[in-house]
Amino acid sequence: MTTHYIALIGDAVASRALAPAIRSRLQRRLRAVLPEVNRRWRRPIAARFAVSLGDQFEGLLRDPLPLWDIVHWLRAELPEADWLIAAGRGPISTPLAATAPEVDGPCFHRARAALDAAKRRRLLLAFEGFAPVVNALAGYYSALYWSWTARQRRTATLLRLYPPMDVAKRLGVDPSAVSHLATRLGWRLVSSADETFREMLTT
Repeated sequence: MTTHYIALIGDAVASRALAPAIRSRLQRRLRAVLPEVNRRWRRPIAARFAVSLGDQFEGLLRDPLPLWDIVHWLRAELPEADWLIAAGRGPISTPLAATAPEVDGPCFHRARAALDAAKRRRLLLAFEGFAPVVNALAGYYSALYWSWTARQRRTATLLRLYPPMDVAKRLGVDPSAVSHLATRLGWRLVSSADETFREMLTT
């Protein structure tokens, strides 16, 4: 029976437009946070996350269950840029290796195809090898993201990971400010849609 994996490829949106000092700092931060991803999610990781190009990274998961949390943890830890993250489900054609850039196969080809297509559509999440509804949900997710202000985007990313009190501490604001922002975001509706999205990723 063929074993299927989830290949993830992340790319900083419009990173070439960043000032050289900011881009250099982003690359340093990316190299610094990927080891933490590998530590936190070491059990479901089949091949460790690593930088593949200057502003890109790759990782390989055994199943899609931790995908949502990994995506948003990376967004929270790397706020210097917007991140397009593509996932491809399928087998591999080389042996497993220590890091994902050393592995190849259909799951990586699908992730790369999803990434290229998403760039043309200005998506933040993209998928190949998943149920069709997943890409529809990725469209809603991206449309919401681009409609928000930078502050709202940051708040939404943190609310997807942490309780409101922790979000307030991370933003350096009063909890009432987080409550106000959540209301402006329509967070109850967003959170409900997120749950459906998250469930569909594992079907």
